[in-house]
Amino acid sequence: MLEFEKKIVHVLDCEHNTCILSEGCMKKEDDVIAKMLSSKAEKVFHSASRKRGVFRETSYVKELLVKLKDHSITFETFSQKLAQYVFDKKMEHAQYYVSDFIVALLLKDERRYVLVLDNACTQGITHTVQNEEDSIITEIIPYKALISSTLTAKDRAFLIELSDESLCCVENKVEIEGEKVNFYAEVILQSTTMPSYKESVKSITKLTEEMSDKYEMDEVDIVPKMKSMLVDNIENSKPIQIDEIAEELFAEKPLAKAEFKEELKKQGVPTAIEVEYVKPTRSDKVQKIKTDKGIEIIIPVDYMNTKEFVEFKNQPDGTISIQLKNITHITSK
Repeated sequence: MLEFEKKIVHVLDCEHNTCILSEGCMKKEDDVIAKMLSSKAEKVFHSASRKRGVFRETSYVKELLVKLKDHSITFETFSQKLAQYVFDKKMEHAQYYVSDFIVALLLKDERRYVLVLDNACTQGITHTVQNEEDSIITEIIPYKALISSTLTAKDRAFLIELSDESLCCVENKVEIEGEKVNFYAEVILQSTTMPSYKESVKSITKLTEEMSDKYEMDEVDIVPKMKSMLVDNIENSKPIQIDEIAEELFAEKPLAKAEFKEELKKQGVPTAIEVEYVKPTRSDKVQKIKTDKGIEIIIPVDYMNTKEFVEFKNQPDGTISIQLKNITHITSK
């Protein structure tokens, strides 16, 4: 259960070089707004793109956080200084977009957090009603200050747990001076981060495919086995252990096992990938197979490992047959 204690909103209009800092927290909002903010906050906790990080000692945000915790500054002052700092860094690095900068104190699972939602305002269409010469005219107009009800690709967010100052970020990389960077993690928070669950799984999947090809293993067998292990860990809330995956997939290929672990280490993938709050996606649960004839089949990974439902047969002429078994009904989609 997530509960907000305080919320304050600042406007960072980098497009027009304008920073509007609120002096007080939000008052009572209606149910629609409360639900929207709670939904966005929950998505930060549950995002598969969430990166865990550690502050560097030189971090200005960490300095502000220490002052907030020891009551040297108020929450309102903390949020103002943070918003101004973010605005200045955006202007410095040419991040010229308009956003509503929400800073909140919240309680979740008996832990207190600072939550920051940098909501990139989107453009939509609305209407305006005008009186002209005793006539009412309704015009359709663009409106550029809309806040989405969910996390979008342009939104940025981070969480800091107050007890131990651990942090995590949800963001897509932006280009600064020709280089793709995690703007909040690297520039704003001045932190070091580990790959997110999503990035880690992408690395594991790609490397599994490469290893199966390099060491002449059956990709149709090994990739679903890997996906099944990931889903099982998530559903049982167990960290994904790279050693266990390597042992299961490459038990009979010691060179592949060693190379698999070493390559993931080089890519920064942690040896134990936390899955707290992570939910398996549809792509985690299925394996897509595409034949050289253009036929595509999507099969649940749990069925790939048993001949009771799916069987692959190598024919004498070198072709492969796929047999689907125990089907009671077929629909066309």
